[in-house]
Amino acid sequence: MRIEEDVPEQGAARTVGINSFAVRVLNYLTNHVINRVPSYRLRHGWYRWILGIDIGDHSGIHLGCYVWFYGPHQTRRTGVHIGAYSRINRDCCLDARGPIHIGDNVSVSPEVAILTTHHRLDSPGFPLESRGVVIEDHVWIGMRATILPGTIIRRGAVVAAGAVARGEIPPLTVVAGVPARPVGTRSPEALDYVLDGPFPLFE
Repeated sequence: MRIEEDVPEQGAARTVGINSFAVRVLNYLTNHVINRVPSYRLRHGWYRWILGIDIGDHSGIHLGCYVWFYGPHQTRRTGVHIGAYSRINRDCCLDARGPIHIGDNVSVSPEVAILTTHHRLDSPGFPLESRGVVIEDHVWIGMRATILPGTIIRRGAVVAAGAVARGEIPPLTVVAGVPARPVGTRSPEALDYVLDGPFPLFE
């Protein structure tokens, strides 16, 4: 009798173990194999069809991008969107454990980290919490900047290299520093462009 009662629990544990292993394999392939293949078509196909990331027309994810995720079902349910004519440059980190919305003509420089999930420092058990990130059209994010969970970057804003952005950044505002604070503004006329240049051959 005891053996029969244990069978469903053993089966459930085995299923969880298999699923966990499959996600770890998928993570390894995504972040240590696929992201190093010098083919936009192959990489984008993997990100779209395997991970469920919505990539707009004429957008590019360059070599070395690390995608942080719990699994493709979670990524599809949460939602990761990259608009048209946007660029995610070399060695960036996309934390797809929470929702990410990136608009059109967004330039994300190399080694930028876009984070959606963090530990709650004031809660028992050190639990994780996810808060979505929104980056509107024509935003420019400088090299090695960090975008923290819950950040909203409005249209045409600029995050300087090395800055740590949080909260809501108004349209056309240039922010810099740790934490990022306004240091200037951008002209509305400066947004009259489309990031439609050719992709580098091995990027």
